[in-house]
Amino acid sequence: MWLRATEVSWTCLSHTLKHKEEEIRYRLTLIGSLPVHHLTTMAMLPWVVAEIGRSQPGERELGAGSRSGGSGGKQLDVPARNQPVSLCVSASRVQCVCIGAEGVAWDPLSHTVLFECRPHRVTKLIHNSQEPSSFGCLVRDTHHCACYVFQCRDCTKVPEIISTLRQAGKSSARNDDITNTTNKKFEVLFCGRVSVAHKNAPPALIDECIEKFGQSHVSGVGESPPTGKRPILFKRDPSFPCLQALDENGLSPEISNAKTGDTNTHTSGVQPTSLQENRTMLFTVGRSQIFLVSPDTKKVAIEKSFREISFCSQGIRHVDHFGFICRETVEGGSCHFVCYVFQCTDESLVDEIMLTLKQAFSVAALQQSAKTQSQQCDSCPMQQLHRLCERIEGLHPCKTKLELQRHLATLDNQEQASVFENTMRARPKNDQEENELVMASLRNLYEERQRSHQHTQPGDSKRVMQAHTHRCTHTLTHIIVSDLSLCLFPHHLCRCHNSTGDLKRLDTSPSVSSSSLSPSRDTQQQGFRRRASTFSHPPTPSSSDSSPALIFTHTPQDAAATTKPKLVRHYSVSTDTPHQSNDVAALTPIGESPLRSHRHSWRQQIFLRVATPQKNSDSSGENKCLIPVCETGPLVLPEERKRKSKEELRELWRKAILQQILLLRMEKENQKLQASESNLQNRRLKLDYEEITPCLKEVTLVWEKMLGTPGRAKIKFDTETIHAAVAQGVPRHHRGEIWKFLSEQYLLRQTVPSRPPANHAPYKELLKQLTSQQHAILIDLGRTFPTHPYFQAQLGAGQLSLYNLLKAYSLLDPEVGYCQGLSFIAGVLLLHMGEEDAFNMLKFLMYDMGLRKQYRPDMIILQIQMYQLSRLLHDYHRDLYSHLEQQEIGPSLYATPWFLTAFASHFPLGFVARVFDMLFLQGAEVIFKVALSLLGSHKPLILQHDSLESIVDFIKTTLPNLGLVQMEKTINQVCEMDVSKQLQAYEVEYHVLQDELLDTPTTLNQSQRAAQLERTNQSLRQQNLDLLEELQVSHARVCSLESQVEVLVQSEGRLREQASALEEEKRQLQSTVTHLHDILTSLGIHISLDAHPLTHTPPPDRHTVTAAAKVEGKEVAGNGTAATVPHPPACPEDS
Repeated sequence: MWLRATEVSWTCLSHTLKHKEEEIRYRLTLIGSLPVHHLTTMAMLPWVVAEIGRSQPGERELGAGSRSGGSGGKQLDVPARNQPVSLCVSASRVQCVCIGAEGVAWDPLSHTVLFECRPHRVTKLIHNSQEPSSFGCLVRDTHHCACYVFQCRDCTKVPEIISTLRQAGKSSARNDDITNTTNKKFEVLFCGRVSVAHKNAPPALIDECIEKFGQSHVSGVGESPPTGKRPILFKRDPSFPCLQALDENGLSPEISNAKTGDTNTHTSGVQPTSLQENRTMLFTVGRSQIFLVSPDTKKVAIEKSFREISFCSQGIRHVDHFGFICRETVEGGSCHFVCYVFQCTDESLVDEIMLTLKQAFSVAALQQSAKTQSQQCDSCPMQQLHRLCERIEGLHPCKTKLELQRHLATLDNQEQASVFENTMRARPKNDQEENELVMASLRNLYEERQRSHQHTQPGDSKRVMQAHTHRCTHTLTHIIVSDLSLCLFPHHLCRCHNSTGDLKRLDTSPSVSSSSLSPSRDTQQQGFRRRASTFSHPPTPSSSDSSPALIFTHTPQDAAATTKPKLVRHYSVSTDTPHQSNDVAALTPIGESPLRSHRHSWRQQIFLRVATPQKNSDSSGENKCLIPVCETGPLVLPEERKRKSKEELRELWRKAILQQILLLRMEKENQKLQASESNLQNRRLKLDYEEITPCLKEVTLVWEKMLGTPGRAKIKFDTETIHAAVAQGVPRHHRGEIWKFLSEQYLLRQTVPSRPPANHAPYKELLKQLTSQQHAILIDLGRTFPTHPYFQAQLGAGQLSLYNLLKAYSLLDPEVGYCQGLSFIAGVLLLHMGEEDAFNMLKFLMYDMGLRKQYRPDMIILQIQMYQLSRLLHDYHRDLYSHLEQQEIGPSLYATPWFLTAFASHFPLGFVARVFDMLFLQGAEVIFKVALSLLGSHKPLILQHDSLESIVDFIKTTLPNLGLVQMEKTINQVCEMDVSKQLQAYEVEYHVLQDELLDTPTTLNQSQRAAQLERTNQSLRQQNLDLLEELQVSHARVCSLESQVEVLVQSEGRLREQASALEEEKRQLQSTVTHLHDILTSLGIHISLDAHPLTHTPPPDRHTVTAAAKVEGKEVAGNGTAATVPHPPACPEDS
């Protein structure tokens, strides 16, 4: 069965198109291709596919060569038959490449590109379920069109391939409309939606809607999501990163779910948006559609075509509001009208939007009218062929042959002879092949006519009628003869299938008249038209051969003639077996019916002839009810289904609920995995640039150690260690975190805090507001890193994040707002961190580093920077400065984007990342160092150019394309340079010169003024030198005092450590003395601590001690005991 891709239902794919650069590759076999006319329709395509499948390689190449000019003049290379190819599908292109066998190296001679186009150029996909491994497609281009037929080894992959091509085509077409450079974009605030009774509305509708929104917010309606119904699960469209699948009304799930509210909300039809959510959207007016893209969710929220919109209006009292009415469908299939209301920053923006809509509607109507008139008219030959294909669509081959004979009778004799000769030369085996050959000849004939055809205008109707009358008169005889031959000679039905006689004979396969059809089937077929029976089509279920009685009338030749697979249409793609159907006749080849295996008695045969099938019952149902029995067995009727008990029903409900819960959990986990994979893909995509200074593993470990320090935001790290680590390299995957670490260290060392912004609103709150800088920001989105894949997609995730960042800063800093060049600074930050972190780092660079001064409206700081760069060139590279001055080249001609974008607008991202490393470490003076190093290292090359154009071109184009070695050398020079003192002196010099120029009287002539300026210059130079010396002395004194303070602090620390040690020693000695005293007491020796030198009592004289000793000795001797009296240990004096 062949399948219309325009009617394919969306399916979730295992392979997704997650980004433009990611491709899905399918290994296929190319059956063949054929160039066709660009007006080929879906009704003609099955005949083209049949011609491709039937033709031999030599035939096809010959036929293609003779017809290639008819497709627009461009010759198409017809590939060999059954050639292995690789089909590459991405969101931006579809490419078919001839490949060799597996394991063969790529060779440009054998691996040729058959075609490469945008995905929406691959149209009219067609699939044969009887040959489930094959499918065809029509590839359109500006000048030519061709049909390709492929075959896949795995037949279950074919629906997936078709669905992938269809999703890619739809996303590509929508992306073309969104990314059109002529599209107008406006930032609006989505207020809500209201159901209306008519497609047109009174002028006061917008004001009434706003009042209803206010009442709803007061009553609390719309503040929380509705809970009356379970939210509908929508399938995502992964082919475009910033878009998701919309419902049939062009709404995102968030907005579409609002329709499932409670009864009161549904009755009133008023659905305001939540005040807590971010309601800002980008209102994009395309060529034929309106898109509302949410920068917060990075998805399309509303998509409406111009044909669905019936009314646009602006508020009368609320002049900053506008809305439009469009048609939407409800669950029952009926339509109703809904009004969407939006708010803008001011009335002028609303006026601009309304004017843009009016112009877009007018241009789209004119283009559609011109396109319709230029494509074809009623008398176009291709239109006649299309009507013929529609007439024979759904007919049996014999009836198709009869219709073709009647059509051939309208041609002249020469054309009929040509068709007859081409058909007989091919020797068709059956009517179907004969029909295919006739259709191929007719297609060639009508394509040839179309090339020389001139479209008829409405005023040419009289001439057209005369031509038709002449042709009808000329061919009337042929038609009458044809009809009479069919009526008078019915015996021609007995001819053999292999006969190649007259073309006016009918098919011999089904020898059944139309009167043998069932009356109920005839009644059933009156309500709809039968589908196509073209390339090897069997008849539809209503055809004469669909009843079992008719199947037995076929001859053995019929079975041989129908071995070719039958081709029937389907209207949905599924990964199930494509040829599972309820129609037994359509699934089983003629002559191989399942009923044929039974031998019927004569009674059963009579019964089968007179039995009439039930209405609205398919053939499978008939076979179940009318099962024939063998002569030896009784008729077995199917048993009735047994009703389930309550317990079984409860068990089934319980099982269904558990399965539903499991499915919801699996879907949530799948969404988490998809989000995680998408984040990793975006991170990998952001950091897709070449490093300048490769970071070694040891340096990476140093950075990871510093980043992993607990409480690092309050710890001052060693400055030399940080400088050495930055000079050795920064790991790319840690660069964003390292920039935050460097900003923390800068703030810790900053003694004088910088002026904070006046607006302290958080980032999320800023995103909910409208900005007056939207036009300038939206224009620069496409100019910021236009070749980087993250920012390349118009209104993609990268551009929407960049818009959020620039919009938030414009609201944070109204004085600066937005300035050109700021988008590159924000873009570099976004490539290395998230939105909120990038906003904090942008705020740090602007306020703490002082970059916001150069973006002020007066641009005075930028002028000072240009003067400072010129003075640096004058002092460091005098010959280069003189050469540039001789050619009248100021730094503003080449250095302005260097300062405004930090070299990001012209230089590679790897070099820019290293500049940002130094910028976070040393401040804004890094830009002067890099500029001075670049100009100085290329001074010999610049001096070779002797014209303004060549010098500026060299600086702007050649200088950014440096080699890695030269870039790394530039960064190393920047690490060693120090120009902070010179920059301060040059800034003071600029201000003094500016004041002198303002104070100079205007009465002096030019010579006097020059002399006065010269004297002033000399004086200022002297003053500058004096101030510089004083500044150096003061700086040296400050450094000396700081070093002295540091030495004293260190000395104080050492003294405190010594005092602590002495105190500890004193406590130990006191404990020792106490211990010794306890020992003496235990030995019976009582010594008073008061007599101990520790008590600092006056020592006794010698005579007292001697007398006491004598008395003690006598007592001991008198006792008759020899004893030695121990002396107490001597204690240290300091104790």
